[in-house]
Amino acid sequence: MRKRSSPIKGPPSLTLIIDDSKLISINLHALRGAANHVVMPVLEMSRRIEVMVEDWDHLIVLDGCRYDFFSEACWSHFEGDLERVISPGSNTVEWRDNSFSGRYEDVVYVSANPYINSRVAVKGFNSRDHFHDIVDVWDWGWDRELGTVHPETVNEAALESIEKYTGKRLIIHYLQPHCPYVGLQPEGTGYPPQEPAFRTVLDSTTENQGVPWIRRRLYDLVSAFSEKPVVRRLGFLGEDRLWRLRESFGLPPVSPMDAARRALGVDGLREAYRENLETVMRHASELLEALSGTVVVTSDHGERLGEDGRFSHGHGLSDQLLLEVPWLVVRR
Repeated sequence: MRKRSSPIKGPPSLTLIIDDSKLISINLHALRGAANHVVMPVLEMSRRIEVMVEDWDHLIVLDGCRYDFFSEACWSHFEGDLERVISPGSNTVEWRDNSFSGRYEDVVYVSANPYINSRVAVKGFNSRDHFHDIVDVWDWGWDRELGTVHPETVNEAALESIEKYTGKRLIIHYLQPHCPYVGLQPEGTGYPPQEPAFRTVLDSTTENQGVPWIRRRLYDLVSAFSEKPVVRRLGFLGEDRLWRLRESFGLPPVSPMDAARRALGVDGLREAYRENLETVMRHASELLEALSGTVVVTSDHGERLGEDGRFSHGHGLSDQLLLEVPWLVVRR
């Protein structure tokens, strides 16, 4: 029997993951002495979500959506029971791999994110082995000017899928509020058109194309140095300093988020994220009118927006801001 989610009231909290001793060890190590690393107290336990065990007829995924931002803004768009849950991953790949280990013949995946696609396996995951079908919105729906897939395009694909795949459950995966930020992203700094078979998915910006190899290599060496365990523990070369160092090398932004940070500042970046979330929630609420049964609105992972000098997200991280995501149940 599938578990039903129940509402949790109260402010956003930090969570200790008790079923992974390695994660606990990392947190305790950071608590014992990592410089410039903020470890906040655990306020309340939240459950780790198992997407395919839960009770839902359709699943709406808002890519990179933090619980705290969502809980503040969702009520002007949705009515339902909101729960704060722990994602099984701190990025899309980890969430995908931990959520979809089986074959789900009753599920069609409407995907604006090329990590889930019908063409090729990405990082060892062949989506065709797991779902009845995949709708590649990331491919034909890519907006070259925005450097992403607009949520309106996702809605169009979802509405067509409702008609085409009668009796199937849909997973509808928007790319927002993940960068680029529709409306506030500096021109020309979105992602280039995606080619999962030939390049890293959702990597770099259109500005990085044509950058001299030697300059990129110099930065890559510094970046690789920053990933060494001792450097990470000392905390003196986090994303903020690393991105500023890249800027001092005269290199273009490393990502759409970096481009937005340069143009808007950290406060402006957070406002751009908030507006991106409002945009995708508005479109998702419109799509809800065409869906029936139990619809869940959730996210694959959260996002870091300059807290303690950290930005973006990554694989295998125990950061609260990356793991706490919304689980909003709407019964129609």
